[in-house]
Amino acid sequence: MKSKDWLNRQKRDHFVKKAKKKGYLSRAAFKLVEIENKYKVIEKSKYVLEFGASPGGWSQVVLEVNPRIKITALDVLDFKLNHPNVFFHKEDYLNFNYDKLKKNFDLILSDIAPNTTGHQSTDHLRISNMIFDIIKILDKILAKNGVFICKIWKGSEEKELIKTLKSKFNTVSYFKPESSRKDSSEIFIVAINFLI
Repeated sequence: MKSKDWLNRQKRDHFVKKAKKKGYLSRAAFKLVEIENKYKVIEKSKYVLEFGASPGGWSQVVLEVNPRIKITALDVLDFKLNHPNVFFHKEDYLNFNYDKLKKNFDLILSDIAPNTTGHQSTDHLRISNMIFDIIKILDKILAKNGVFICKIWKGSEEKELIKTLKSKFNTVSYFKPESSRKDSSEIFIVAINFLI
């Protein structure tokens, strides 16, 4: 999408306006609000690890729902939220040393996404690879009965992704928030009750 078209779309976007009014750092915050309204996972959690955390919109929602929660946030981009309960690491998730974290996260969130090429199947494969990388790390960091929520773009790797998650979680379901743009192929996977 050309930058001029993107700017025009942003100006017209109801959720962009709503995010500014509420003081959220991104419109993506509303996606997590909707997920929480349906699944009630944040309110039951104590420790959260967030992939692709910048600029901090999801962390804002997490703290709004559960002010006592502790968040470890990872991103290569700048994080704009300053809060004593958020521990931000400006690092690539692939190079991060997970051994220094305790295996006590009861909720892992991922709004991580690659820079898009505009080629749908290429972009799908790239985000899928990122999610598969994160799934490999779950055994190290996610507590038993924990929850994993991630964004994907629909495509060929989807079935394999779901199959892998079903082998590790009791319940795996799809969720498409109303705040997700209608023309977007993005969908969220909610995996509940980590079995290992």
